[in-house]
Amino acid sequence: MSDPDELLDAFDDGLQLVGPTPRLVVHREGLWHQVFHCLIVRTAPPARVLLQRRPRTARSFAGLLDLSATGHLLAGEEPLDGVRELTEELGIEAAPSDLVPLGRRLLVDSSGEGRNREIVNAFLLPLDTPLVGFDLNGCDVAGLVEIAVSELLTILADDTAVVTANELAVDGVVHTTSCRASDLVPPVDGYWTVLAVMAERYVADQSPLSI
Repeated sequence: MSDPDELLDAFDDGLQLVGPTPRLVVHREGLWHQVFHCLIVRTAPPARVLLQRRPRTARSFAGLLDLSATGHLLAGEEPLDGVRELTEELGIEAAPSDLVPLGRRLLVDSSGEGRNREIVNAFLLPLDTPLVGFDLNGCDVAGLVEIAVSELLTILADDTAVVTANELAVDGVVHTTSCRASDLVPPVDGYWTVLAVMAERYVADQSPLSI
C-alpha cells in the first residue's frame, strides 16, 4: 500500500519544480509529479511483452492489467532510480543501464487517489526470463501476463475482441487467460498503443524509439 505521506517532487503548470510535497497533497490538488513506467519486452520475434496484474487491494485500478512495473519517483529521485520498482513489484534485479529509454510524456487521469497529473518517464526492459522463472511471492502484484504485441494491439483497437495469453499466478502456476480491453488499466491519449508499437519496433531493431 502506498504511503500518503511520502514526499514527491511537485511541479507547477509550467513544469517548474515546486518542491517536496506529500503524496496525498499532490493527488488532492492535482499537482504534476514524476513517475516511472517500464514495459518488459522479449527480445526475439514475434514481439511479446509482460503485463502485471495489479493487486486486488490496490487503491486504483485493482485487479487490472498494467505495464510491467510502475511507480512514483520520490523527492530528489531521477528517472533511472525508478528501476527499484522492478524489484519491488516483480522480484527481479535490473541495472539502470539495462533500460531502453523512450522519453517523457504527460498523462492526466482520475485514479483512486484523486486528480492524477503525471510526468511519465517510460522505458523498455529487454528480458527473456521465462514466466516460470519469476517468483512473485512477496511482490506487489497479483500475477504476470505474457501477451503477444499483436494481440495487445487487437484488443486496444477493438473493445469487443478477446485474445488469449499466459498468466503466472503468485503460487507459481502458469495458466491460459483471456484478455480484453476492459482488463487493461484504461488507456489515455493512445499511450498503451504507442508503447506496444515501440516494443514491436524494438524487437524488429527499428528506430526511432520514442513516446
